[in-house]
Amino acid sequence: MVQNKEGDVIPVIGLEVHVQLETDTKIFCGCSTKEGVEPNVNVCPVCLGLPGSLPTLNEAAVRGAVKIGKAIGADISKETSFHRKNYFYPDLPKGFQITQYDEPICTEGEIEINVEGNRKRIRIERAHLEEDPGSLQHVSEGRGKEDYVLVDYNRAGIPLVEIVTEPDLRAPKEVRLFLAKLEEDLEFLGVFNSNRDGSLRADANVSLIRIADVNEDGTIDKKILQSAERIEIKNISSYKGAEKALVYEISRQKNTIMHGGEIKQETRHWDENRGITTPMRSKETEGDYRYFTEFDLPILSGEWWDEYIKNIDIPELPEAKRNRFYEEYMLTEEVAAKLTSTKDVSEFYELVVEEFDPDFAARWVADIILGELNYRDIDIGDVESRLDEFRRLIAYVAGGKITEKNARSIVLRRMLDEGSSPEEILDQEELEVSDDKEVRDFVLEVIEENKDAVADYERGESNAMNYLVGQVMVKTKGNANPAFINQILKEIIENGGGEKKELQ
Repeated sequence: MVQNKEGDVIPVIGLEVHVQLETDTKIFCGCSTKEGVEPNVNVCPVCLGLPGSLPTLNEAAVRGAVKIGKAIGADISKETSFHRKNYFYPDLPKGFQITQYDEPICTEGEIEINVEGNRKRIRIERAHLEEDPGSLQHVSEGRGKEDYVLVDYNRAGIPLVEIVTEPDLRAPKEVRLFLAKLEEDLEFLGVFNSNRDGSLRADANVSLIRIADVNEDGTIDKKILQSAERIEIKNISSYKGAEKALVYEISRQKNTIMHGGEIKQETRHWDENRGITTPMRSKETEGDYRYFTEFDLPILSGEWWDEYIKNIDIPELPEAKRNRFYEEYMLTEEVAAKLTSTKDVSEFYELVVEEFDPDFAARWVADIILGELNYRDIDIGDVESRLDEFRRLIAYVAGGKITEKNARSIVLRRMLDEGSSPEEILDQEELEVSDDKEVRDFVLEVIEENKDAVADYERGESNAMNYLVGQVMVKTKGNANPAFINQILKEIIENGGGEKKELQ
């Protein structure tokens, strides 16, 4: 396609997203999926593609794929099977990849994203199961070039779900929003761990289409899409990286058009370090892969398969949970978003809110505890075994046993830094709140010692009250409620100017 003006065209983007499923073993063998081990340790004849080895389908991978299908509102296929996709890569030991072709496990789903306050539906063409290849390590001995490549087959056979969208995305920002929403939903499903290396990788297909060829409803005819020169960008490892890659590639294509050049279909590599795309190869077509049936794996179909699908439930997804928190607990949208930032955070809040006021619980979970964890670069999942200790600390504050200031600045911080329990710290620091009589005695002492400040308050200087409250807090070593001190100060000053008498 050649255009004289870059403003005459718009980008049309579709995605192929590879999601690594969170399973204990690989998709077609019993090898561990554990990370952080020596290269080529988690391997066997099946995932090394040795002659005579036979694959066995991992039920946990199938269950994860069905959950994803239900979460995106897809049709779960009544019959699904596996094929061999033939192509040569050094990290693909069999010389083919076991994947799904014309009978994928899920079809026709959708994900809605919020684009500047407007809802946009991104259609999902299909989602299918497949195996991951191994990984390559490019090694340079310091002479300014790549000297050799090492292959690690630990990743070969890791279960993947590939999610293929329709070309409904129109801007790099929309791609970022889509991938962020997808990743959030996957984590709540419990089928995905974003902390794993390469857990979500995207290939983006982008074409520039004439604005005149876009229908009034925003759709584009299939013939126009098929005739467009499509560029595929491979190996994008994050949703922020996807946005950057597409911003660059769209700009590159528009500049090519403006200077009278022609866009030709090809596959390009996203170089994250340099922030550019570079040519890899001409784009393969479906026929290049010579798909044929994988006869060593069964077809999933029949009454048992229907029953299996029916019995798989999915949890409440983050957007639905946010809306419920907003409505049920009367939280602001911002706070509800914080409390549903991860599945672990939302579950902890629901545990706390069963016992305490929703706003009080939200402040402690979303602001205080998460704030201290984030400062230390700790995920709430890393302290899962200590959540009951946090709940007990919150209970001590709610019950008036300790001030919120001391609970946060002393107890919580020591809990995180030293690993102590709240009870141990309370005993060591003597932080329990002073009783009412002790507070009243301290108030009387402060009034007697600060007559000028009392007089200033009586003349209407409000800052004088803040000073007096501060003096009482010093005497109580911070172990009193400032609001209660304020109340007692006002009662004593307004009922006798500091005379020592019983208060009603």
